[in-house]
Amino acid sequence: MKTNTLPVISKKKTLSNMAEQAVIDMLPVDQKTLQRAVKILEPKNLKLIVLATVGGTALISVLTTIGRDSVYKAAVAHEMKKQLEPLKKKLNELEAQNTVLYQQNKELSEMIKSLKQN
Repeated sequence: MKTNTLPVISKKKTLSNMAEQAVIDMLPVDQKTLQRAVKILEPKNLKLIVLATVGGTALISVLTTIGRDSVYKAAVAHEMKKQLEPLKKKLNELEAQNTVLYQQNKELSEMIKSLKQN
């Protein structure tokens, strides 16, 4: 059988107690469910609930910051890559010129050596 009464904690009838009792009387809830709800809202359990809520909020905040940071890093990396592309092209051209000049220098050195020997 379902009953809608909550154990009375104090014998004083205050307006808030009467309001709580009126709400409880309107709810179709059994006694065990009400006792569990009251037990959850006890100060020691309430501290755990608040701690878990604050911890969850902090965790979400940290994860959001990490997410923003990784997006920012990816955007910066993409922009740097775009800006470095012309420099890479110029570096490749200079390396090719360096190789050609090295070969020419080697050939001239061999020609000078052969002229000295004659």
